[in-house]
Amino acid sequence: MKYLAIGLGVVALAAVGAVGAALGTEHRPAPIEPTEVICGADTQELTKNEPFQMVSWNLQYGASRKHQFFYDGGEAVHVPEEDVRWTLDAVNQVLTEINPELMLLQEVDRGSKRTSDIDQHLDYVNATGATCHTSAPYHKSPFVPVPSGNALGKVDMELSLLTQTKMTRGERIQLAMLDEPRARQMFNLKRALLWGEVPVQGMDLPLAIAVTHLSAFSFGDGTLERQIGQLKDWMDARPEGQPWILAGDLNLLPPGDDKMRLENERDLYADSNNPVDVLFEAGFHEIFQDPLAPENRTYLSYGTSEPDRKIDYVFIGGPIHLLEAQVIRGEALEISDHLPIRAKFVVGDAPAAPEPEPVMEPAPEPLLDGVQDPGMDPAPEMDADTETQNE
Repeated sequence: MKYLAIGLGVVALAAVGAVGAALGTEHRPAPIEPTEVICGADTQELTKNEPFQMVSWNLQYGASRKHQFFYDGGEAVHVPEEDVRWTLDAVNQVLTEINPELMLLQEVDRGSKRTSDIDQHLDYVNATGATCHTSAPYHKSPFVPVPSGNALGKVDMELSLLTQTKMTRGERIQLAMLDEPRARQMFNLKRALLWGEVPVQGMDLPLAIAVTHLSAFSFGDGTLERQIGQLKDWMDARPEGQPWILAGDLNLLPPGDDKMRLENERDLYADSNNPVDVLFEAGFHEIFQDPLAPENRTYLSYGTSEPDRKIDYVFIGGPIHLLEAQVIRGEALEISDHLPIRAKFVVGDAPAAPEPEPVMEPAPEPLLDGVQDPGMDPAPEMDADTETQNE
């Protein structure tokens, strides 16, 4: 009994110590925190009425589509370094080919064990030549003890803003967390909104750009409703006359989509009262006129070769005007479980509508033999002699 009591005491002390260590190292972000904005010496600004491009992309933390991860029903936890390097190179190739002024990225690992401790944020900065950048964590822990027997370990997954222009401000806003036990919440994701300001020559107010990634696996506990409400608060708070962009993975189907058409993961989405409806009903402008169109779908389940749903969005407001938008396919289908969205905008005055093409009068149809054009003078009558001569 003495040795049993000692053994139980040691286990209890170890458990208390583990809980204390977890609490002491837990990432506990404030409701609002400034983020460091790093810019090079030579930075330019956007210009009023001049087009620029933006890309929004959930990068699946650079882990590649070769693996089915434990949270999606698979077994993969950690990814071989060669797979991570291939994925980062492929991401950078897409970004450099598009060469956007603004990059709004989600799921960017910065020194996580599962992706070989690579700082992906800096890799993207260096490869694209971004002149300014900032980031904010939304899953950060020195040690995540799940899954059992093959712990995730150290993780630091962040939202990233990269620009080819000047950026003067960065701020992280903490979003509502899942309704779950405190012991689980310590190690789980703490979703966020990261936003910054990009000065625009010729305008009094800067362009506000925001990136986010809302909760998955909430199963209707109210988390997504609260998070959408916080996004709406941010949109409503933009000063009158300020252009803004908010983009990211909202983990919500578009209004009017039927989850029952999905072969996989249909239970993840609301049966009714889709939280994203609030943003559409409030009149906020999403850049795709038809969010249900197959060409605007952005998410691919593991093992599929075509996206079957749209859960990524780009909302805009203020004096900003969409010129074109598309979901990028091609090689991007092999890189992440999300496809990138590319859009071209101008801020300032609305672009002039193209002048209509001149209407050309159609050429007269050739007449059939023996048919008189009603617009022509009648042919002179011929006498019998002339008729005979012509024959």
